[in-house]
Amino acid sequence: MGKKKTNKLIVNLSDDEDQQQKQQEEQDIKDENIVKEEEEEEEEEEEKKESKGKMIQRHKLELKVTNNYNNHQYIIESFNTKKDKKAKSDFQDKAKKIEDELKKKQQAELENYESGQVQLDLNQLIINKEQKGPSKAQLKKAQKLADEEKRMKELEEEKKKFVSKGVVEFTDFMTKLKPLNKTIKHINPDGDCLYSAIGNQLFILNIIDEAKSKQYQKELRKKASDYIMENKDEFLPYIISEEEYSDSPDPIADYCQDQVLTIGKWGGHLELKALSHSLKLPITIHNAYSQDIIIGEEFMNESKSNSMHLSYHRHAFTLGEHYNSVIPLITIENNNNSDEEQ
Repeated sequence: MGKKKTNKLIVNLSDDEDQQQKQQEEQDIKDENIVKEEEEEEEEEEEKKESKGKMIQRHKLELKVTNNYNNHQYIIESFNTKKDKKAKSDFQDKAKKIEDELKKKQQAELENYESGQVQLDLNQLIINKEQKGPSKAQLKKAQKLADEEKRMKELEEEKKKFVSKGVVEFTDFMTKLKPLNKTIKHINPDGDCLYSAIGNQLFILNIIDEAKSKQYQKELRKKASDYIMENKDEFLPYIISEEEYSDSPDPIADYCQDQVLTIGKWGGHLELKALSHSLKLPITIHNAYSQDIIIGEEFMNESKSNSMHLSYHRHAFTLGEHYNSVIPLITIENNNNSDEEQ
């Protein structure tokens, strides 16, 4: 009987210990989750702020875009004003002024950031016995800053060897267009480049005057929208294939309102097709590395003199896709000769 009682007591104690251990494990898990949530919240707050490395990276991208823009402009000036040294000098001064103003603005941003930024010294945090030590989020941030600094140094080294893809593409365009007696007229990369290029082409074809061609983007957007709305079945398969409009009750109307009619929204193949059919004019799209594409070929006359010509750039200004206007080289030469006579 005594042994039986002893065995029963041992079993009961064992059950109590298992229960306590289970409760302790559950509490440990809860504590870990609370700490994890606090650290995630802290990390989210830190990530919302622009770090010094990200600011420097943004500054470098802004300078790169500005320099590429100036390089494009300089190449155009070199082709189109071969004898006008003063024009080239004025352009270089203007480009230098733009770059200096941007650097001054960036320096002010950096100084404001550094004056209000508490520098995180990882070593000091580790050896400071008065504190419990840096949190995981702080350690992660410190490592992230170190990685960004290392990456920026690597980018600086790569930049020395880097040749802008946009400049290379533009040079290849000029080589391809020269035998065709054509050159490129620069169009501002403001989101309306397709419509501005079409407006310039309508001026080249003497369909609208020069003043109107510079303010014709809104009218061209309306023409494109009207044609798409009137020919919904033709455009619907392409529009609903985009995730943004796949569940829309009226995807055509939404697309026209959001993309076609909104100033600054980039246009593409759908808008080119709509404009070609609306204007009843063919549009030739020149590409530096592939065969030219003709949209609305059925509207082309026998001499092909009524075709509008655009150049499609994949790497313009490091911003991606862009359209310029392709114009006869003789137009540029005549303008230069006229300026010299005056």
